[in-house]
Amino acid sequence: MTTALPSSSRRVTPRGPRLALFGVLLGVAIVATGVLAMIIGSVPLSLHELIAVATGRGEGMAAILVLELRLPRFVAGLLVGASLGLAGQLMQTVTRNPLASPGITGVVAGASMAVVMAQVGWRVDATWLPAIGMLGGAGAATLTFLLAARSGFAPLLLALAGMAVTALASALVTAFLLFSGAQAQQLYGWLAGGLQGRGWAHVGQLLPWALGGLVLSLASGRWLNLMQLEDSVARSLGGSVGLLRLGFVTLAVALTAASVAVAGPVAFIGLIAPHLVRLVAGVDQRQALPLVALTGALLVSLSDLLARTLAAPQELPLGLFTALIGGPLFIALIRARTP
Repeated sequence: MTTALPSSSRRVTPRGPRLALFGVLLGVAIVATGVLAMIIGSVPLSLHELIAVATGRGEGMAAILVLELRLPRFVAGLLVGASLGLAGQLMQTVTRNPLASPGITGVVAGASMAVVMAQVGWRVDATWLPAIGMLGGAGAATLTFLLAARSGFAPLLLALAGMAVTALASALVTAFLLFSGAQAQQLYGWLAGGLQGRGWAHVGQLLPWALGGLVLSLASGRWLNLMQLEDSVARSLGGSVGLLRLGFVTLAVALTAASVAVAGPVAFIGLIAPHLVRLVAGVDQRQALPLVALTGALLVSLSDLLARTLAAPQELPLGLFTALIGGPLFIALIRARTP
């Protein structure tokens, strides 16, 4: 049976120029943030030195700072932000809940629990933490899926199951932190989120997930549009609602777990990025998904620039600035939508 969305969903809308302008502005803002991220730091560089490195003529300290330290960190931030933005868009769409975030399945709390338990209980080497975080996040999400499976992954019960798993994992994190001793400061720093010390290895770890998530999301855009409808309507149009919801939530979990493994729990990005884009792109997922990825990438890269430079040489937690930027933006959106 060939499925099709209602004709109103297929009509070409006059949003094209506005969407293109928004996308261009996001791209310009990301490039500007990247330039600032390359030249600002404890050892500042001039624009001339940056251009020399970019054209292959740079050498010495400037080349090391840009190519080995600042550029991979900036790219990692872009990938983390894009992944969290996409995950938030997927979760808000399939649960039809504008307050849903990537952590609604318990993946963020599960990843945090796994890392804290591994460090406190077994004192594993730091190089294993990303893999452990992904396993913990996937395990927590699997438990959420098992709890919600009997309901056919209904949005409300999926959210309630995720809340229960999150509460359990968060309680275990608190319990282990009480016995962490000298490790407490390091663990609290990881739980606040950050990109300090992230290099090309972390970029390589996250890149397949981010690109794969974007490609799969775009390829499934019409099915994601279908998930915005009531379940009965979606089924009448040929959609297997339970399987579609499970697939999209699994994709969101994978994106979130990979991001948390690299940057720790980063708040607000998956919640606020979809709302900002929705003001411009409306509800068509095929138009919104690329813009959400760009918006999330900009928010994380800008937050990381502030975290790295405002109190230099000391570095502040990334999560502090994503909350400081995302919180007021979300409040402004709520006030704008309140009659």
